[in-house]
Parts: sequence; structure tokens; C-alpha cells
Amino acid sequence: MLAKDSSLTRTGKGEVVDKDSSFTWYVGTVDEANSFIGLARVFSNDEKVKETLLEVQKRLFAVGAEPSHQKLEEEDLEWLLKKVEEFENAVKKPHRFIILEKDEATAFLSVARAVVRRAEREAVRLYREGKVRLLTVEWLNKLSYLLYLMILKEGEGEFEEV
Repeated sequence: MLAKDSSLTRTGKGEVVDKDSSFTWYVGTVDEANSFIGLARVFSNDEKVKETLLEVQKRLFAVGAEPSHQKLEEEDLEWLLKKVEEFENAVKKPHRFIILEKDEATAFLSVARAVVRRAEREAVRLYREGKVRLLTVEWLNKLSYLLYLMILKEGEGEFEEV
């Protein structure tokens, strides 16, 4: 059996919480998403994708700190929406379901997108608990869409239709 202290952690505000609390699930999932985004960045062949992923990683620290410090700003959402528009204009969106993973870069982006979607679900839970703002949920939602667009860009339109 674990000692009581081993099952607890501190938030950025210094509050003691269980390691399996909704707070720690959220922060851990955002951290996991950031790791996969970094992995996708390392394997990316597209400079615009790499540059954008690095900026996303920097902003994810504010997203992860949101329950403790509320560091995410409206400007962060505006930046993300601008990137979504840029990538929408740079890719052809399929009209059918496609297999997204065709190489290392698209596979890592696909996993990153799935983890971001999980982080979004965790953020919804915290939003309902009054611990994060709707801005956080919206940011993560748009990030998962941006990652989808990046997969399309990285894959250069060559995907297997289902």
C-alpha cells in the first residue's frame, strides 16, 4: 500500500490534491499531448508545421497551468484561429473518411491529436467544476482541428480513403 504522501501532489497554487484528481488528470494529459506534439515536430518534414508545433508547445504550458494560474489569454485563441485559417487555406480537405497515418510524422501528429482531444474532455470536466474557463476548452478544441489540418499538410494530400 502506498504511503499517504505518495498519493498526493501540489497544484501551482500550493493546494494538496490526490494524484488521481481531475486536476492531475488534466495536467498530465496536457503534458502528454505536449510530448507527442514535440515528437511530431521532430519527425515533421514541413517547416511551417515544425514552426507552428513549437509555438503550440510553448502555449501548452499556459494551457496546463490554467487551473492554477489562468495564464491562457484571448490572444492565444486568436493566434490559434489564425493558424487554423492559414492551414485550411494550405490543404485540400477530403470529402470521405481517410486513414491519416502514412508515415512517422503523420502518425505522431495523429496520436498528438487524439491526446489533445482527451485533454479537451478533461478540460470540460474542470470547466463544469469551475476550475478552468471556457476559453481553455475552446483552445483545445481548435488545437485538435489544427493538428488534423497539419496531418493533411504533412501528408501532402496522399491518404487512403475508407
